[in-house]
Amino acid sequence: MAVDTSDSVCPTLRDEPLSDEKPQDDAASTPSQGDEEIQACTTEDSGEPPDGGLQAWLQVVTGHLVAFNSWGYLISFGIFQPYYESQFSLPPSTISWIGSLEVCLIFFIGTFSGRAFDAGYYRTALAVGLFLQILAIFMTSIASSYWQVLLAQGICQGLGNGIIFAPTIANMSTYFTSKKTIAISAGACGAGTGGIVFPLIAQQLLPKIGFRWTVRVMGLVVAVSSMIIMIIAKTRLKARKAGPLVEWAAFKEPAYVLFAAAMFFTLWPTWISYNYVSLT
Repeated sequence: MAVDTSDSVCPTLRDEPLSDEKPQDDAASTPSQGDEEIQACTTEDSGEPPDGGLQAWLQVVTGHLVAFNSWGYLISFGIFQPYYESQFSLPPSTISWIGSLEVCLIFFIGTFSGRAFDAGYYRTALAVGLFLQILAIFMTSIASSYWQVLLAQGICQGLGNGIIFAPTIANMSTYFTSKKTIAISAGACGAGTGGIVFPLIAQQLLPKIGFRWTVRVMGLVVAVSSMIIMIIAKTRLKARKAGPLVEWAAFKEPAYVLFAAAMFFTLWPTWISYNYVSLT
C-alpha cells in the first residue's frame, strides 16, 4: 500500500508545480504589445554605435558637404559685400543685413530642424533644405534690387542652411563613440573647404564672366554636392515621434545656460570679419 500510495501521490505532487509554473513561464515569455514596443525602441536606441566602417564615414562625408554648402558659402560673404555696395549704392551696414540674416537663421532654424531629425524626417529635411539653398543661389544670380537679394540670399538661403545643418551634425554623432571628436571635426572642416573654394571661384571667374554667371557656377557646385549628400545620407536610430518641439528643460541646467551665454558673446563679433574682409 505504501508503494501504491507513493506512486499515486508523487506524480500528482510532481505535476502540480509544473502545471502551476507553466502558465507563469508562458506569461513571462509572451510580452504584451506595449512591452514589445518598448523593447524594440530600446534595442534600436541603445545599440552600440559602429564607431567606424564605411556607412559611418560616409556620414562624415555628408557632414563635410553640408558644412561646405552652408557655412562655406556663408563665410564667403566677403565676395558679395563690396559688389552689393557698389551695385545698389547702399552703406555697408545695410548690405551686411543679408549676411547677418543668414547667420541668424542657420542657428535659429536649427532649434526646430533638430526635432525633425528626432522624428525620423532627416532625409526629408535634407531634401527641403538643399532645394532652398540651390533656389536661393540661382535667385540671387537674377536679383536686380537689394530687397530681392535680401529675400533670396539672406532669408531663403538662411532657411535652407538652418534646416540641414543641425540634423546632420546630430546624425554624425550617432555613428561614433571614441572617434566622435575626429568625425565631427572632419565634418565641420567642410566650412573651411567652402571658405577656400567659393572665393577661388569668384577670383577666377568674376573678371571673365561677371557676377551673375559666377554665382550660377557656385550654384552648380552646390547642386553637385547636394546630389552626393542625398545619395549617401542615412540615419541609424529609430525615429522618436513623441517629444517637445523645443527642449526647454535644457535651460534648467546651469552648465548649459552658461555655455549658451558664452557662445552668444563669443560669436557676436566673429562675423564682422567675414562680412567686411574682401575675398576677391
